[in-house]
Amino acid sequence: MRALLGVAIALSLAGCAASAPEEVKLTLWHNSADPAPLLEMYKKFEKQSGHRIELVSIPSDGFEDTTQTKWATGERPDILEYHATVSGLLALNPAENLRDLTGEAYIARSGDLYQAAGSVNGKVYAAITGFPQVFGLYYNKKLLPEPPKSFADLSTACATLKSSGVTPVFEAGGSIWPTQILPILYLADANQANAYGKAIAGHSSTLADSGSPFVAGLSAYAKLKADGCFNKDIVTAKFEDSMKALVTGKAAMVAQHSDMLPALLAAAGGDQKIVDENVGFVGLSSGKPLVTYAPGPIGTFYLPKTGDAAREKAALDFVRFMTGPAYAEYIAASKTFPVLKDVPDPEGVSSVLQDVKKAYDGGAVIAFNSDIPGMGGLAQLMSELIAGQKDPQAAATQLQSQVEQAAKAAGLPGW
Repeated sequence: MRALLGVAIALSLAGCAASAPEEVKLTLWHNSADPAPLLEMYKKFEKQSGHRIELVSIPSDGFEDTTQTKWATGERPDILEYHATVSGLLALNPAENLRDLTGEAYIARSGDLYQAAGSVNGKVYAAITGFPQVFGLYYNKKLLPEPPKSFADLSTACATLKSSGVTPVFEAGGSIWPTQILPILYLADANQANAYGKAIAGHSSTLADSGSPFVAGLSAYAKLKADGCFNKDIVTAKFEDSMKALVTGKAAMVAQHSDMLPALLAAAGGDQKIVDENVGFVGLSSGKPLVTYAPGPIGTFYLPKTGDAAREKAALDFVRFMTGPAYAEYIAASKTFPVLKDVPDPEGVSSVLQDVKKAYDGGAVIAFNSDIPGMGGLAQLMSELIAGQKDPQAAATQLQSQVEQAAKAAGLPGW
């Protein structure tokens, strides 16, 4: 009898062991600028699911190029954090490489978000959990009590600040990508309702046209440089340097986006009070205070096809975790604004992030290049513009050629 009981217990334990879910290791390629609350969510998913996430950190400097280079080798993570713009999505060849998430519950809770982001040809591939990247002008409130509202105001402020020995605008050419921001901000006035972006995508205009807003934006940038508005080490300075210069009062303004708030906080030694006391945020365009926005990579997840059923199931569980009940917890912890309509705004939002939301609500224009492939070449062309190797017209002509090549390679109609 005792022997039979022992056998029964053994069989019972074996049955329990067989029914327990096996640990699955998921590889997640993520942006090194992921804020602490998001990193904490990865750990909470591990604890709740019993699975393990192997984080592969991709530096925010050169994030797009590094990701695309890894992707081009055929290497695939189980979860990919990347841009939700159509141009960024097309570069991944989604129909071939990504899992279709169209039927997931979070999409209906996101309003019309996926009409402009994370989807191609009516199929949704992204799970967007972060508020859009909002591009504008961070400014030091002690140095510049009244921030500029147009590029004309920016030029005027530049002259005044220079005479007081302050760097008017800190640029980070050493990081390459930040130098695109000011020209794109300039274009917001011409791109309301995405008019200019649609004109480029629809072939009624080109970037290099006579009177092109894009050439005008590059020319306005070149004039700021010629007028001595930028820091002397513009070619080598990194974006971390720009954040530090802004907080410490060595520079009055930095053109950046809202996902850089963690870097701004780091530059202040982790003291949010220092940031809120010293830094504000406003919109800026050629003629009025508009912010430019784009769906950002932070908290935007894709599920590459791997062919491994267990890993693909666990990866989908991750998306459902991030967009399910845990999402409200993430928003409360991160003190950012939600994209799921049934999740309330968090309490204790920092002053500078409130400025970002106020500027966004006051007038936001989608980045004109969001739906245009081939625009990744703008960063390198800006480096050549800064170095005097290209003028605005030549840069626009070359970029237009790159756009046409990329659109043809993607098989877009009309190209």
